[in-house]
Amino acid sequence: RSPIEVALMVLRTDRWLRTLAWVALALPASPCLAASLQVSPTQFELRPEQKAEALWISNSGTETVQVQVRVFQWQQADGRDQLTPTQALLPSPPMQALAAGQRQLIRLVRAEEGAPATQQAYRVIVDEIPAYDPTRQGMQFVLRYSIPIVVQPAGKPPEPRLSARLVEAGAAQAQLEVSNSGQGQAQIADLGLVVRGHRTPVMDGLVGYVLPGQTMRWPLQQPPAQLQGGTFSARINGGSEPIPLP
Repeated sequence: RSPIEVALMVLRTDRWLRTLAWVALALPASPCLAASLQVSPTQFELRPEQKAEALWISNSGTETVQVQVRVFQWQQADGRDQLTPTQALLPSPPMQALAAGQRQLIRLVRAEEGAPATQQAYRVIVDEIPAYDPTRQGMQFVLRYSIPIVVQPAGKPPEPRLSARLVEAGAAQAQLEVSNSGQGQAQIADLGLVVRGHRTPVMDGLVGYVLPGQTMRWPLQQPPAQLQGGTFSARINGGSEPIPLP
């Protein structure tokens, strides 16, 4: 499974107010079927000398959709994702009106020649731009796709080096803290707890990412008392089987 993060943007047309709700999904590496606006693929990995990659967007609805594509440098600090506008990876075209049933190629082009010195991480943000209609009342739902993309350095792709610990944030809540001291990012999915050889699911699907040199935290539904005395395991970077998190 490949990850894609989708935001449902709820737009109240009579007051033109927007509210964003982020949902982390784990979807097959095929077009996202959440609404009329679809994207494919749902994640990218560029080889060291690769100059460009193709993003396909399509409109399966019955009305024209306005689409904006932007690329941000992806970093993490203080346990949070940080997105910064960048010119290192350029979408072409950045804006597109998709008629009903239309499919459009968006090229993601690297501005720099050659391989980067270290692994580079970006996020491709695809926004459905709502058309203002003063006659339409109530809520209008539009989509935002946040697609991870990594550019690999020369040589063997760098690997993550992970360590995990349970953080107790009160008697009723626990958090998983994962640090990455390696040179490659880690996608963490299907978190489980192994106690005396028995594995119990803790969080199915995509948990999140830890970029090189960073530490991330995620809240867990289980109270700390239920997570003591075991070892966490998870699928890393799309691996077929869970592996222990030291």
